[in-house]
Amino acid sequence: MAIKGCLFIKIHKTTKTVGHCCFHYSDVFSADTWCYCNGLYSLCAVFTNIVFCLYLCPKLIFLNAPGKLLDLTRNISGQPQQFPLTVRIFHAVLALSMAALAYNVPLNIFVGLPDIAIASGVTLSLVAFVFYLSRYREQTALARLMFCLTGTGLFIANYFLNSGINGPTGYFFILMMVVMVAVVPVKEYWYWVGSNIIIILSLHYIEYTRPETVPFTYPARADRFVDISSAYVTVIVVILACFYIIRKRYDTERREAQQNEARLRELDAEKNKLFSIIAHDLRSPLAHIQNYLELLNDDISEKERQMFRDQLLSSTRTTLDMVNNVLNWSKSQMSGDEMEFKKLNVATLLEPEVELFQRIAAQKHIELVSAIRTNATVWGSANAVQLIVRNLVNNSIKFTAAGGLIRITAGLSEGKCLLTVKDTGSGKPAELNQDIFLLSSVHTTGTANERGVGLGLSLCREYTIAMGGKIWFTCDARSGTTFFLELPAVECAVTS
Repeated sequence: MAIKGCLFIKIHKTTKTVGHCCFHYSDVFSADTWCYCNGLYSLCAVFTNIVFCLYLCPKLIFLNAPGKLLDLTRNISGQPQQFPLTVRIFHAVLALSMAALAYNVPLNIFVGLPDIAIASGVTLSLVAFVFYLSRYREQTALARLMFCLTGTGLFIANYFLNSGINGPTGYFFILMMVVMVAVVPVKEYWYWVGSNIIIILSLHYIEYTRPETVPFTYPARADRFVDISSAYVTVIVVILACFYIIRKRYDTERREAQQNEARLRELDAEKNKLFSIIAHDLRSPLAHIQNYLELLNDDISEKERQMFRDQLLSSTRTTLDMVNNVLNWSKSQMSGDEMEFKKLNVATLLEPEVELFQRIAAQKHIELVSAIRTNATVWGSANAVQLIVRNLVNNSIKFTAAGGLIRITAGLSEGKCLLTVKDTGSGKPAELNQDIFLLSSVHTTGTANERGVGLGLSLCREYTIAMGGKIWFTCDARSGTTFFLELPAVECAVTS
């Protein structure tokens, strides 16, 4: 009886033992009847396996499987972020082998071949262990070695049990070599391909010099033709499936790489524009400092000195905000800027920020009012919340005309904490759109000629999403602009 790799079984046994009695099938059936039944069964087995290969295999290895099945197969083979392509193909091959062996065990028992069922069960256990090692313990190198050695040993045994060169084992060795080339590292090709060639040539030599070691096991000529034909179809289908997976995944990853490259080029161009503007804006405060130092040697009035100091202070403050935003943005882009989430009381957290901005707003003759309820609590990062509010308030101060009003509010509503920053605007028609939250290199100028490139609002959006919140705004030419920040709330026992 031949061990038919992972997919095939045959009936060649012509005797069956019951108790202590041994009888031949020929005692019950005529030779012609037995050959007919055997051939019919073989054809059914071939049909079943072809259907398995052509219909179930593609679904098992996520070729065209939709929906939940696609998610299942991705979970089986692993995510691209966790495993490289060759390892995912290896997992798919192992999953396919386990499915085929699980199919063979009960079928062999049903047709009265318990020895082959036991062999299939043992092989199934080995393949399952190999899958566990690679998929869940991430010991892929050891798993690959065990799989290649087990498969090679299985096919060597199959060569002696299934008519040697007159059987289909040569096809299975070709299949084994293709699978090994698909899953092993390139540097191991010479070893596995070389050993495959040496083994098959050695088996041919043994059979040629000692033909009695490899008996001819086919009871009828038709059995051999059916067996070899079915083996050929299976090998072709599995090889096609392997190359289809490789090509499909290669095309997918190449397409993703091209998209990432295009996106990277866009970001790089945007970054270059952004840094060009930042470099230009850094010249302004440096020029103010230089001018002020030169004027110290001149005979100017105290009023003029105070005017220059105010201009210098405003310019350096704006530049410092811009530099801080650039540093925060760079940190988030390079390292992910991991956040430490905890329960935050908004009123306590923002109190020093509000006091600072009240003084800054007063210099532009703008009134800043805070109405943050004391029970407003959020679950988030203290640094991120402060950065968002700092940018929103700074933005309002920049674009609010002298004599205007800025109002900061925060309160709880339906499990959320809603914080608003409302200003009365510049008195001119607003020209804001939703793209202001996206990184751009567009120059903006405030009511006192404050400079900016929109990096702060991009950071606000990025940090808000990271904390599971939402940010948006409304704009009106008469009543000004209102920014809304919604974050997950933490119920607090403090009364308002």
